[in-house]
Amino acid sequence: MRYVKSFIIIAFLLLVQGLLHAADIRVGLFYGNNLQSVVFSVVEGEYMLSGDGRLIAVVRKANMFHIEMSGSGIVVSDTLQSYGTYMKLEFKGVSGSNVFQVKPVFPSLPSKESDDNLTVGMRDRALQLINLLDLEKYVPGTVEAEGGSNAPIEYYKAQAIITRTFAVKNFTRHAAQGFNLCDGVHCQSFNGKSHLNRLIYDAVGQTANKILMDETGNPIMTAYHANCGGITCSASMAWNKDLPYLTSIHDPFCDRSPQRDWTKSIPRTDWNKYLSNNGIPAGLVNLQITGNGRQKYLFPEKQKISLTQVRDDFKLKSSFFTMEESNGTVILRGHGYGHGVGLCQDGAIEMARVGYSFIDILMFYFHGVTLQERDEGQGTRDKQEYSRPGLPVGR
Repeated sequence: MRYVKSFIIIAFLLLVQGLLHAADIRVGLFYGNNLQSVVFSVVEGEYMLSGDGRLIAVVRKANMFHIEMSGSGIVVSDTLQSYGTYMKLEFKGVSGSNVFQVKPVFPSLPSKESDDNLTVGMRDRALQLINLLDLEKYVPGTVEAEGGSNAPIEYYKAQAIITRTFAVKNFTRHAAQGFNLCDGVHCQSFNGKSHLNRLIYDAVGQTANKILMDETGNPIMTAYHANCGGITCSASMAWNKDLPYLTSIHDPFCDRSPQRDWTKSIPRTDWNKYLSNNGIPAGLVNLQITGNGRQKYLFPEKQKISLTQVRDDFKLKSSFFTMEESNGTVILRGHGYGHGVGLCQDGAIEMARVGYSFIDILMFYFHGVTLQERDEGQGTRDKQEYSRPGLPVGR
């Protein structure tokens, strides 16, 4: 009888917890990894485990639950017993703070810790893990995964805002699969809770709910990349889509980064074959930087091969490069790392180090935007306008 009463009390607390702390975002964990079995454990707090809507267990720190795909559904067990086979499992936190860990067993992958709740379903004959958590708890883990753990706080503030804005802008990217964003580079990398630098949590807290909006009042596409090579790329050049806030700018702040320059050598025979396969006469090599330093096509007069395509086909660090031939080899001398659109992370980190604020950083890379506060229901309020910062003398 005491056990039944305990379940009733916890179920009531779970209902209250759900009403007070509804999940802001659903993140697909270990996306694309064809999960067949995982282990769930509690890091902090207490969880209620339900199978197909029926309460089946209380999960505490001492418990480890093994979850595995089978021909008829999802089999769940702990070290003492099996709890049966279900179509869907739900781990719902009932404490003030709830943190869980998931360790993929097959395939074997690094574990992830995250806040709040987890559902386990099936899709394409694999386990589908969806983390339901508050958006402001999602942001620190993404900032650490995308921005590293050794940067100034003003950079982390800027990264937090563009991370949050990206999530709001792309909220329905995986709607057909039952969640909002995945945890891979297809959306934004999310390795779970941030553990390496407390400044990240400070930055997220000091910029809570703030997002960037365009002149029409919609969240902007906050593109970012590792290094622009000294010149960012316009959206229209990279993606065939014109966005007024994503224009090409000269960026002197990433000049000293080790990621700024790279070289790639391609045998001339392979290069000729590549050209022929794409309808270009073999033998063409010369590509020189013209205009503002970036161009869209390998050979502008032919417009058959975009530099973005060349980057993908040869797995280059960027689409910003020149070419020359030497002793039967085509040599690509490139600049930057990534697609080059939007915020240059190396440049933004340097801006923070030399004294620019997070607002200066955002306004330098994104033109004609406003900083607004995200309200409930994903509306916005408190519009704030800022101007683009000038560069210091000598830059």
